[in-house]
Formats: sequence, structure tokens, C-alpha cells
Amino acid sequence: MILTACGSEEESVLQTQSKEQLVDNVEVESGQKKKQGSDNEEAVETNTNITTNKDQVSFQSIIPSEWNITLPTNFPVTKGKYLTAITSSQQDVVTFDFYETDSELPINDLNIKNNGQFIGHLVITKFATAEAASEEIDKSIFTEGKAVNLGHGITGYQDGGAGSLFTSWNEGRWAIIVRSRTEKSEEGLATAKKTVEFLETNTMPVPKQNGHLHIDAEHKGSLAKWQKQNIVYTLTDFGDRTLNWLVTFK
Repeated sequence: MILTACGSEEESVLQTQSKEQLVDNVEVESGQKKKQGSDNEEAVETNTNITTNKDQVSFQSIIPSEWNITLPTNFPVTKGKYLTAITSSQQDVVTFDFYETDSELPINDLNIKNNGQFIGHLVITKFATAEAASEEIDKSIFTEGKAVNLGHGITGYQDGGAGSLFTSWNEGRWAIIVRSRTEKSEEGLATAKKTVEFLETNTMPVPKQNGHLHIDAEHKGSLAKWQKQNIVYTLTDFGDRTLNWLVTFK
């Protein structure tokens, strides 16, 4: 999906409709994990009760070696907990359903679902070409709508439609959208400012070529998707941990 910033009224409507479509895509991609992840769906803020577990299991072993990608070794985990995952692998898609457990459990252990707390969902997809991968990414450049100061010299742009208010801005090659309900516009602006504040001292992965981040201030749905050549990474259902997880990637 490609959105362009235009001055005409018709193109502005198209931009709003495209944002609504992105919201629908977020809900579809995360819907399968909503029930398991409901305990994580709190305010979209960074989770400060987490650390990194140097002894966590090797998730890298699930990735085909010919893909030539390296997963982070410092995924966030709640203090006193252990991180593990239920994984699946197809020809061009690898998925991780991450869980926290009270004791260390190997990847795909039969006890994970019964004893663990679902954390979030990571999908890594290999495309035939970088051009094909690029089609999965929102490349919006935001310049239309009501300008709002998000701090640190960043200007966001607000527009609405179908009961939603979108606060959108760009950071590097990332397109970022925060959605709130129209009647709770202050929540959207506050969430956008908190996101900008966090990213002032934490770095998102550098996409090749683009990435998009969607945060829902009301429903707490979240999605981060970015391209690295012919590889696309997608994070969903991490709730208030989304940014903490996102910045572990390079």
C-alpha cells in the first residue's frame, strides 16, 4: 500500500481511507492472537518491568541459514521470567509465538501453552525479490491535516474518518500512525508524544527500504512491519511491549 501526500480534497480522502484499511489489516493480522494476548493489551507505553535474558534459548536456530539474517539475542523478558516460543516454518515463512514462563523451557516444548504467558507474534517472510517485499510496506509521506507538535522537532498531522482520529508522522524511512477514537483525541496525541519521546533515545531497525508502525491508543492493537531487502518482519500483539521489542532489531 502506497500513500502519497497531496493537496487535493479527493486525494486527502483517499489517504484517510487508506489509513482505515491499514487499521483493518492490523486487526486481521493480530486477531488470531487476541484471546491469548488479552493480558498484554494495556496502554501503549513502553514496559519498564523488563530486562534481557542472556541465557534465553537460541531462536536463531529456527531461521534457515541460507536466509542470511540474524535475530537479536537480547529480546525483552519480564524480570524473573524466561522467554521461549512455539514456532512454525514453511518454505518462505517462519513464525514465532513468544511466551514467558516461570522456568526455562525449550522451543516448542509441549508445556509452553499450559504454563506460559503469551507475549507476541513475530513473522519473518522471505520474498522472491526486494520489489515484491516492498509491496507489503506502507510508504506514506505525511504532510496533510492539522499539524501538531509531537516534541523533539517532530510535526505530526491529524485527520479523521469513520469515528477515528489518526496522528501520523515520519521518522527516517518509517511511516508511523497512532489511531484513537474521535471523542478521545487527547489519547491519540498523548500516545504519539510518548512514542516520539521513546524513539528519541531508542533506535528502530533501519529498513531497506521502508517500514511502518501502527499503534492504537484505544484498542491497544499494534503492528510493526519493515523490509530488509527481500525479507519482511512483522510484529503483532506485543501490546505495551511493542516498542521495546522493535528496537532490539537492527
